[in-house]
Amino acid sequence: MILKELDPFRGGDERAFAARISADRLAYYLRRYYRRSTEVDVINGLRIQSAGSITRIDHLLLHAHGMLVIEREDCDGKVQIDDDGQWTAWADGRIESLGSPITRAYVQALLLKAFLDRRVRQKGFFDNLELDVLVVVSDDCEIRWPETGRLVEVCSREVVHDRVTSRLEQCRAAACRPGPLTAVERRTLGWFLSSAHWPGSDTELH
Repeated sequence: MILKELDPFRGGDERAFAARISADRLAYYLRRYYRRSTEVDVINGLRIQSAGSITRIDHLLLHAHGMLVIEREDCDGKVQIDDDGQWTAWADGRIESLGSPITRAYVQALLLKAFLDRRVRQKGFFDNLELDVLVVVSDDCEIRWPETGRLVEVCSREVVHDRVTSRLEQCRAAACRPGPLTAVERRTLGWFLSSAHWPGSDTELH
């Protein structure tokens, strides 16, 4: 079920416009596969202000075993992922350091968990949930993988559903009992996060 769509687009520069197109495309993919799902709930474009910081999550998937944070990396052309996790992009004859989108996604995931930990009576509840990340690149992005091989945390937009399905199957196989989140608890969590959403400016899209 889609619990939150993207906020209305209020305009901006060329970079903000391109980021919004990318966000719309991924939101479309998620809506296509999970609109009628009884196992996965989707929150698009989540921004939460807490403790003097803002948690920015491009797309959040909730399931019985936990949460999956999807980070978009809107890069075109070729991307090199080094053994230390750093990304370098080549586009229009320019070289740009992208840092580590995987690390950024984990940071946002941990900020989200900290926000939730402060708001539940049952301390440690979210320690029992899986907290995964997935970095999604455009379909025409050419990735040069590190010597260690392909990274499970990275995929193109067209295989997002396959990657998510595979991860959920792993969670179910590893669990000795049903996931910690019942359908009602998952929806309650999703509605709470949606209500805590703090709309930002379109320039915050990336």
